[in-house]
Amino acid sequence: MSGFPVYPRVGLEFGQLDDSEFTWYKEVKSDEDSKKMETDVCDDDAVAMETASNKSDTSSVSRKILKIDLTSTRIPEDWVEVTKGKMFLPSNVDIGHKIKVMCVPKDGQRQGTPKDVISECEISAGPGVCPFENRHLYTQKRVDGNDGFRVVSYNILADTYATTEAAQNILYPYCAPYALSIDYRQQLILKELTGYNADILCLQEMGKTLYNTVLYPALQLEGMEGVYTGKVGSIREGEALFYRKDRFKLIATHDIEINAAIKGSMNADLFEKVSQNKVLLDKVLTRSAILQVAILETVSEPKKKLCVANTHLYFHPRAANIRLIQTAVIMKHLQYVRSLYVSQESPDDLAIALCGDFNSDPKYGVYRYITKKSIPANYADWHSAGKDEHAEGLALEHDFKLTSACGTPDYTNFVAGFQAAIDYIFINEHLDTMQAIPMPTYEELSLHTALPSVVFPSDHIALICDIGWKDRDMAVQS
Repeated sequence: MSGFPVYPRVGLEFGQLDDSEFTWYKEVKSDEDSKKMETDVCDDDAVAMETASNKSDTSSVSRKILKIDLTSTRIPEDWVEVTKGKMFLPSNVDIGHKIKVMCVPKDGQRQGTPKDVISECEISAGPGVCPFENRHLYTQKRVDGNDGFRVVSYNILADTYATTEAAQNILYPYCAPYALSIDYRQQLILKELTGYNADILCLQEMGKTLYNTVLYPALQLEGMEGVYTGKVGSIREGEALFYRKDRFKLIATHDIEINAAIKGSMNADLFEKVSQNKVLLDKVLTRSAILQVAILETVSEPKKKLCVANTHLYFHPRAANIRLIQTAVIMKHLQYVRSLYVSQESPDDLAIALCGDFNSDPKYGVYRYITKKSIPANYADWHSAGKDEHAEGLALEHDFKLTSACGTPDYTNFVAGFQAAIDYIFINEHLDTMQAIPMPTYEELSLHTALPSVVFPSDHIALICDIGWKDRDMAVQS
């Protein structure tokens, strides 16, 4: 779409991505085609403005916007070079044209045979300026590596949940169906993420296909590396963690399946208490949730290590008790991970950033447990599902000192009928918030009733903050 970046998907053998050359071309149309295209562009420019400013019926808008974004077998004969580089940003003058990218693979002075690929569809009109671009004004520059790093945590709304009949008719009836399709949303997601210039991205509800075919190839070209962890069973989504290669090096991962980990020896006491109630135990064991854990070391100071954790807790409104149990498993696992990198011989602690969609706003137990270090056995959340799921004498404790790096915004999830802060970036005492990027305004979020919309690709809002090392001399031996 016009105004949204295009990246090639590149596979190299014996070549280096940074050494290779990329040249972009636009088709040259005949005079007759150009006249027809000018008419189409005028129509679609008007549609783009309507999409960005009018929250009335968008069904006709969707048909017009997608009119020229159709797969075509037409292969243009004439091309004109438009730019060089790993990314191409189409503008309105490119609407109605196909594009081509040519890659010259290289490894130092060695050069391979050039290869090119032609787009299957023509450039179409985009929705205009998206509100997340206002946030890009705060992230135009990367954080100085000597000071800290930028973290983004974002539930991007999995395609498997956005395109169901229930999603279109019950969850998001205010959103035009075309704006719920992954082909449309992935273009907004990619532009939004790359504009944040993050050093670390923690993404939830990541579809494996989207990761493999869109985000990983594009973010790799932007200098990032990533790891994907999928949920088990038939669930077709998971979590993805990306880090900037010139800032961090991945030295280990310690991922777990939360509902399976509760049966492990380190959670024996918790499992014994939960097992007192068979209904509760069954729910805990059958609600799939995962925890990604990556140990990163800074490129400039290899002894300085950062533990980044990424998760997504169970969503049900009456499952505050399940989320507390899932959080307890997370805390116990992070304590174990910390023990692997901290010893009596090397007592300095490990910097930790725990990110994710916790499906719990600050007035509930998960936030209190994480930030206050304990939850008593008589806490109200244990009764969230009634007597059938209550476990007697279940109290929780951990020994981390964690705070919310972005505070408690009014909302990080904004759908019709529900707006709340349920996403967080928690950091321990070895890190400090340098800057939390302002959230979109209520007017921006409600322009098209709620999220997602033609200008917001998810029902969640990305959390973005610049984090600094509080103790620059902290050195952790592996």
